[in-house]
Amino acid sequence: MPKKSKLATIILSALPGVGHMYLGWMQRGLLFMLAFFLTIFLMDWVGLSLFTYLLPVIWFYSLFDALQCYDREPPGPAEEPFIWNYEKQRLVGIGLIIIGGLILLNRLAVPLLLEYFTYQTLRLITSSLVALLFIAGGIRLAWGKPIPLPRLQGEKMRQPSSSLTGHEKHAPRQPLPPESSPAPAPGTSLQEEE
Repeated sequence: MPKKSKLATIILSALPGVGHMYLGWMQRGLLFMLAFFLTIFLMDWVGLSLFTYLLPVIWFYSLFDALQCYDREPPGPAEEPFIWNYEKQRLVGIGLIIIGGLILLNRLAVPLLLEYFTYQTLRLITSSLVALLFIAGGIRLAWGKPIPLPRLQGEKMRQPSSSLTGHEKHAPRQPLPPESSPAPAPGTSLQEEE
């Protein structure tokens, strides 16, 4: 396969996903392109300013990911996982639920509430709800049960080489010699005991 141009990758990455497709990462490029244009569509149709902040994140991530993919060989069609694989299915579902809830809130609930409340009152209520969510999340992180880190797939397979070969014999455990005097209590020194 001929070596692709890094400058062309950077220029084509001005539109998220095109640089990936140029390098042969078709599905990955398609995902970045879909995410970028879906964000623009939701920003225009729903009118939520939240999606405005996602555009530069998607754009920069796509650019730097394309530069990372430049140094790697593109995978074959069977090797490159699509977004709807089993590992990401739950996250995609949660994202769709959140987007659907935001659309219902913006298109249905806000116009109905504006009949009964003023715009300033609604802003006060939404700001208070966001503040309460931040406080609840902070309490959960500060005093709740620790959230376990997910294990990486590479860690499951990584084992010491001696356990993989099985040729080395382990020495039998030796019993500890009996102690003539009891061990000192924790926090005391030897001089205090004498």
